[in-house]
Amino acid sequence: MWTVKRRTIKSIVAASFLLGLIISYLLMGVSPLYKRPIIKVIDVKEVTETVLQTNEKGQAIDTMYEVTFESELKNTTHRGETLTMQYEYSDSSPYHAALEAGDKVFVTLHEGRDLTAEVIEVKRDQEVLVLFSLFLLMMLIIGKRQGLFAVLSLIFHVAIMAGVIYYFVSRPDTSLLMLMSVATILMTVTSLVFVSGLTKKTLSAILSTLTGLAVMMVITLLVLRLTNQQGLRFEEMGLLTRHPDAVFTAGLLIGAIGAVMDVAVTIGSTLFQIKQEHPTIETKALIASGRHVGQDIMGTMTTIVFFAYVSGTIPTLLIYLLNDASLGFSLSMNFSLELVRALSSGIGIVLTIPISIVFAVLFTKVGEVK
Repeated sequence: MWTVKRRTIKSIVAASFLLGLIISYLLMGVSPLYKRPIIKVIDVKEVTETVLQTNEKGQAIDTMYEVTFESELKNTTHRGETLTMQYEYSDSSPYHAALEAGDKVFVTLHEGRDLTAEVIEVKRDQEVLVLFSLFLLMMLIIGKRQGLFAVLSLIFHVAIMAGVIYYFVSRPDTSLLMLMSVATILMTVTSLVFVSGLTKKTLSAILSTLTGLAVMMVITLLVLRLTNQQGLRFEEMGLLTRHPDAVFTAGLLIGAIGAVMDVAVTIGSTLFQIKQEHPTIETKALIASGRHVGQDIMGTMTTIVFFAYVSGTIPTLLIYLLNDASLGFSLSMNFSLELVRALSSGIGIVLTIPISIVFAVLFTKVGEVK
């Protein structure tokens, strides 16, 4: 009877999620519900091509297109009015993409003697919702209950980060590193408790993650102070109205959470499972098992972190190189901060391995293993 009731509750929750996503998708298609002006492309009348860049053989590698098209306003007080608009885009698409008949676009209206509009961006929120729905569906199918809690935890994390950034912007006298430290504790606890529940294994992972991050930050900040931050290029933060050091160090902490947490959970779960299947296993053997697991994941995790950081610099690196900057100068300008982030996260990953082993072994000795 209880099993049937639980299945009924799960079915109701799943049906509610599905219904909510369907309703959201349908509402996103109702243009009058939006405050931002929206137009629909009716017909593309004329396209003029201008070659922007050619290769050594004279072949065009980037072309600018000037498009004249008919559009219809789908909301605001001018709903139903038609406009003849002009729009520019290129093959490289740095700002805009090509438009086709039937596309919906966000615009800015200019009301003067004649009503005109300027294209801002293509309306893609429905497509994004579809991708999110597929992500949610896969999480629920594969992860089931834990998958649902993981999604809820992710949404909660986004809300925490948005709140911290908004508070820091509105209160410039506040320490961003302190705010991110509080956010790190909240995100670590909620993420692990949401997914695994409040168990000894979860407590072990929480303590391992927070301890590993704390030691990582102490070492990183100490090294940065001793070296007086020599070699770091903060030019990419030149537009900030805050000191770049504060933003950079806070970013080091947030950037390492995922990798450090993954290491702590992997080692903790493995040792708890070994202890549960072999209750009489000696502490030395349990520690050795944790060390072997750590050695197996250490290389892959540090590699993942390194390429995750470095990949973000590829566009700006290409900009420097395509404008005839030297390779050494381009690398120093774009890789200095990313390398420090990767090295800092790598330190956190390596240090979390023995820390996770210690906490996991200690918690397996306290009462019955869960």
